[in-house]
Amino acid sequence: MTESLSHFGPWTTADLAGLPDDGQRYEIIDGSLLVTPAPAPRHQLVAGRLSVFLREAAPAGADVVEGTNVQLNTGRLLVPDVIVAQSAALLTAAVALRPEDVHLVVEVVSPSNAAMDRVFKPQLYAAAGIGWMWRVELEPEGVQIVVVDLRSGSPVVHARSTDVLEVDAPFAVEIPVARLLASRAALWGDHSAADLQS
Repeated sequence: MTESLSHFGPWTTADLAGLPDDGQRYEIIDGSLLVTPAPAPRHQLVAGRLSVFLREAAPAGADVVEGTNVQLNTGRLLVPDVIVAQSAALLTAAVALRPEDVHLVVEVVSPSNAAMDRVFKPQLYAAAGIGWMWRVELEPEGVQIVVVDLRSGSPVVHARSTDVLEVDAPFAVEIPVARLLASRAALWGDHSAADLQS
């Protein structure tokens, strides 16, 4: 469950430095601090696997990170699950990325943040000028990726897939969505997982 903590005055990015490094995710929306529990293993597995596919497809000058700060404006700081951003911005000592350095944000929906990921975050990212968002739904029957075009300033569903996602914006990439929750051997054709059992 997402909770809001009390604080004298609006929260800022600088205030985050005084919070514990306890595995929880801290985000700021309009000066209010939102605290979300650490994601579940299944959530992190999907985010990590998506990061690998995106990193391999990302254009020159871009790279992929998981769970880092994106400063939308002075009162809004979000932590997407996966971010494709300019490598130069990732190499600085800044505590947060700027929207103009971000090519794509990915939010893996969890029960604790479903409304934020489905309704509010797309609007906030669009208002900040981020062009693309993927919303990843972990459904009982598997994974669905919803590609949301934010370039007009309003979220518009561009594509969705539960099988193989192929898109060409913000860069060309193909994701085997139906296999994101498969065993490692099934996903990568990697048989070294069997070696761990011996």
